[in-house]
Amino acid sequence: MFITLGLLLPHQYQVHRSQTITTTQPYVFNLLLDLKNWPNIMAWHRLAGVKNINVSTPSRGVGAHIELAHTLGHLEITIVKQSDNNLEFSLLINDEHVGAGQLTSVLSANETKIDWHLNGMIHSNLFGGYIALYCEFYLEQMIISALNNINTQVKLQATQ
Repeated sequence: MFITLGLLLPHQYQVHRSQTITTTQPYVFNLLLDLKNWPNIMAWHRLAGVKNINVSTPSRGVGAHIELAHTLGHLEITIVKQSDNNLEFSLLINDEHVGAGQLTSVLSANETKIDWHLNGMIHSNLFGGYIALYCEFYLEQMIISALNNINTQVKLQATQ
């Protein structure tokens, strides 16, 4: 039963989160445009099992990448397209499972809205469906944490 269910589960994952942050400061989205900020924003140092985090130099722009080594696997994120209000990146998990992400920013009078999209495919026949469910849950929690951390950082900056 367990194996049959694993074969029938979809092998794709998809995450979408959006948050509006009250600020007139343009630096909010700039934090996300530079991969050197991602380990702190995502709080990767708080994850159990993280072995190593490597950020490329330069850490901004097309081709910049970050690698996260974990006891459960290896994650690579590479920027494939970037502008002042858009960041598109590719994901590679354990050198076989692919994904893509997009971050967009929309500025208004006193707000910045950040949209975060991720989707991918797990290429494992037997446990792919379970891994996809795990990835979707794990990545969603990471994005929620990142958006909350950015919001907190903006609030702290406003009080100084």
